[in-house]
Formats: sequence, C-alpha cells, structure tokens
Amino acid sequence: MTRLRRLLGALASLTVVAATLVAATPSATAVPSTIPLTITNDSGRAGPVYVYVLGETGGRLGWADASGTFHPWPTVGATPVNAPDAAIVGPTNGQSTTIQLPKLSGRVYFSYGSKLVFKVVNDGRLVQPAVQNPSDPNRNILFNWTEYTLNDSGLWINSTQVDFFSAPYQTGLRKADGTVLSTGMLKPDGYPAVVNALAGTPGWSNLAQRAPDGSLLRVMSPGHGVGTGQIASNVMSGYVDRVWSKYSTETLTVAPYSYEPGKQFFGRVQNGVMSFTNTSGTFVTSFPKPSSDSIFGCYRDLHAPNNDVGAIARTLCAGFNRTTLLLGTVHPGTNTSNFYQDATTNYYAKYVHQQMANGKAYAFAFDDVMAQESLVHDGNPTAAYIKLDPFSGTATPISGSGGGGGASLPQGTGPVRASNGMCVDVPWADPFDGNPLQIVSCSGNAAQTWTRTGTTLWALGKCMDVSGGSTADGAAVQLWTCNSTGAQSWTYQASTQALVNPQSGKCLAAVGGTPLRDGQRLEIRTCNGAAQQRWTF
Repeated sequence: MTRLRRLLGALASLTVVAATLVAATPSATAVPSTIPLTITNDSGRAGPVYVYVLGETGGRLGWADASGTFHPWPTVGATPVNAPDAAIVGPTNGQSTTIQLPKLSGRVYFSYGSKLVFKVVNDGRLVQPAVQNPSDPNRNILFNWTEYTLNDSGLWINSTQVDFFSAPYQTGLRKADGTVLSTGMLKPDGYPAVVNALAGTPGWSNLAQRAPDGSLLRVMSPGHGVGTGQIASNVMSGYVDRVWSKYSTETLTVAPYSYEPGKQFFGRVQNGVMSFTNTSGTFVTSFPKPSSDSIFGCYRDLHAPNNDVGAIARTLCAGFNRTTLLLGTVHPGTNTSNFYQDATTNYYAKYVHQQMANGKAYAFAFDDVMAQESLVHDGNPTAAYIKLDPFSGTATPISGSGGGGGASLPQGTGPVRASNGMCVDVPWADPFDGNPLQIVSCSGNAAQTWTRTGTTLWALGKCMDVSGGSTADGAAVQLWTCNSTGAQSWTYQASTQALVNPQSGKCLAAVGGTPLRDGQRLEIRTCNGAAQQRWTF
C-alpha cells in the first residue's frame, strides 16, 4: 500500500514536491537515530560544494549539522529573516565527505560555488529556494537536492526533477547484507541530451535558465514554465479535449490499487465534468476539464487527497502527463512502452525518463504511478549515498565500495602516522584479540607495520577493528581476528587525512585529543577534521 508524503507542505516552500513512501513493517533491528551519508563529488567542477540537511521531526522544523544533531529553526514573526547558516562543507571534486543523516522527513540540498539563502518566517517555517521567481536570491546558484525520510521503518530516498532538471546526481542506500540500491544515474551524456532535446522541440524550447555569464543553471519543469510564461498555458489543451470527447461516450475505468484490483471506479463526462462512481454505483467524485498547469502540477483541478479521490486523481494526472488515457479504457494499466507517444505530451518528463540509466525519474509529482519513480527503500539501512555526477560524459554507479565512507584506502604496507609523526602501534606486539591500539614513537617494527588491502588494515596477521562493531562515539579501536565485517572496514579521505569506518560514518581518532602523546589509545569519533583525526601513510 502506498501513501503520499508532501515533503514540503510543512516546510512552507513556494513549491510542492510529492515523494512516494511505501508503508513498511518496522525492522526487527531498530533503525539507529542516524546513519552515515557519504557525498561523493565526481562532478568535475572546481570550487566548494555546500550541503544542507533540512526537514521535520516530531512536528518541529529545522536543520541537522554534520553529526546529525537536529536544530529547530528560530521562532520569528511575519517578516522573513535569514535562517541560521546550516551549510556543511562538502567534498571537493574527486573527494568524499561522510556526515550523519538523522531521522527526518525532508531534503538534502547541495550547491556549487556559493551557499544557498534560506529564510525563516512565522514561527519557524522555512522558505526554500523558488528559482521560478526571478528575484529569488538563489536564482543564479547551481544547486539540486534529494528527498528522504528516515524513521523506525527504514529509509526512503529519491532523486527528483519535479521542479527542475539540473546538476546531475545519484542517490542510494546500503542494506544490512551489504547490497547497495541506487537510482538517478543518467546515461552517458544524458544531461546535455535532455537539454538539447527540449531545446529542439517546438513549444518546449524556452525552459532553460542561465546564469549572467550564459552558463546553464537548470531546465525548469513545465509546471513552473507555465507559471513564468516559458511554455504556453494551453500546451496540453488539445489532448485534454480529445480525452473529454472520448469519455463522453465511453466509460473510463480506474483501478488504482495494484494490491486490490477489484476496487475500481468508473468515469463519464457529462456537462463538461468527469464524474466517478464506485462498483456500487455510488458517486465518489468529479473533476472539471483540467488546465495544463493542473496536469503538470497534479493539483488544483486534479487535487489528490490521501484517499480514494486522490487515487483517482493520481491516475488521471499520470495518464495526462504520459498521454495514455486515449489508449484503452482501463487505467493505469500495465504497459509502460506506450508512454509519451502522443504528439501532445509532457516532453520534459519524456526526455528525462529517456536519459535515465534505469528509466526511473520523478519528472512530475505522481510519477510513482506504475512504479516509475526514482526511489529506493530499505527497512534496515546501514548507510546512505549521494553522488554528484559529471555534467557530460559517463557517470559511474554508486558502488558502496568499502561502505561508502570515503575514497579507497591507498594500497600498500608501512606505518600509519598520526599528525605529530607518531605511529599506530599494537601494544607489546601481542596479537591477542581485543588488544587496544595506540600511538607511540615510531620504531619500524612489525607492531607498527600495517598492510592496506582493499578496505582493511592489518598487522601481525590481524585487523584494525572497532570494538563490538559499535557505531558510538568513543568506541575503542583494537586488534581482532580478520572477519570481513563492517567493524574492520576503513576508507581514506585524502582532503582531510581521515580514516573513516563506513559502518559508523566516524573517524579514527586519538582518545583525549591534542596534544598527542606516547601511549594514547585510539577510538572512533564524529569526523571533525581535527589534528587527532589526521593520518598519513
């Protein structure tokens, strides 16, 4: 059974995006309060990237910092004021950054080159970027976002193109068995292919937004394009007229629930209105002839509450956008090969789907009808991912290599040095399970000689290990028999010289911090770039 979540309804955004969440049974293993989110930058773009985690929990709206700590927005009056700076410095090109993703329902924004501007108004409600407004302060910033919900039933995370098509990215998660699920990757040169296809389609060629220097920022969705005059307000009218004509003499059967195929609704057009009854002949709802704006936004004339009326509206909305309502009389049907084939169709959605590697996208709000949305879900996630992809050429899929905690370990054998030059050491050169690791002055002996193979570090025949597989700050790092578990997986972020345990998303650190000293034990801590978390090989 599906249920809609309007992720922005509570966030007072100037736009509305729908993400479909699949109801799930709570995991046998409780979902932790945070999971590691690794952002990998393969964009090829120079300059800084800024990341924002924004959302709602327990009826409170706010933002989360890199450690996953939630901060409510301040209470203010009716005049919008600048929100607190929620920016997290993201990875530069070729690097990865791991932060903690908390239990929220909201968005993870990322921007290139400049920080985004957010406003707070009316008791902590957030006004988010709305670049269809020429005066929006984010209009000339290149940015995008992913949507997610993390709760006790798991993680739902999706890419979205509902508002616009811009900076390409993938998103995904890792399951408890190590399997990685991802979505949102474009085909080779898929980004320019969408832009060029729209530019070459009469009536759809004016949706691009460019920066003052002429560089492309984004292609607006047709819903916003109608509002700004970039696309004709009657662009879908011819198709709507044909649908209304067909169902003035025929019956449209809507069977919106795949898990309950016998629950159907029957529509006919009379006096310009399409009215629906149920299997008992009882009136359910009616719809006026929808405007193009209502079709692209799946709202207004096609308003969809979370009930049977909404299920009918969702089916109509998807059928109008995909122009399938003239193909047979039972909808939504099962055939996806006939989507967007009419000469009057949603070309924006058509081209976006065509260029997705898996064919899945959120090109309009109810793109989840017939499971065409770019969404992944798991009830017991261990990590999440966002991968910033190149704007041209070929993207590589999210692999979850080493758990997604950063760039791969530099392979080889030798000492692991702390920022003060001391070496990671196995005390007394004794390889017993549970021997807590330390830093001491370097001597070059076997207790300080670490082999980096794949994502493991081992010395004296045993592996560097997080005690008990813990993900908590302060968990001891020890020597233990190699077992290929997440407790023994490490990746390296060259930009911060951090050794990251992807299972926890936390960094190898010297207990007690600086000044570093002989005999100091090791632990994992929330990554902060401090001297006690910097290591070289």
